[in-house]
Amino acid sequence: MEDFVIVVNRIEELQLIQDRQELELIFEKAKRSIVGGQNLILMREYSKGKQEKFQTISNEHDFEEYRKQVFRFL
Repeated sequence: MEDFVIVVNRIEELQLIQDRQELELIFEKAKRSIVGGQNLILMREYSKGKQEKFQTISNEHDFEEYRKQVFRFL
């Protein structure tokens, strides 16, 4: 199976509009991937379609820390 990719631009947008429901859906899928043995890839998209991978999360502890960080701002 493929790694799960989170585009952090989208996460930031959801934080701004405080869409907890959509964030929860994304993080539920990400957690299932981590538990299933895949990695979570954090990626940022720039103009002209350029994408930059900047972090890989491969365990539940690191995933939960990232999740807490995202939801802390809501």
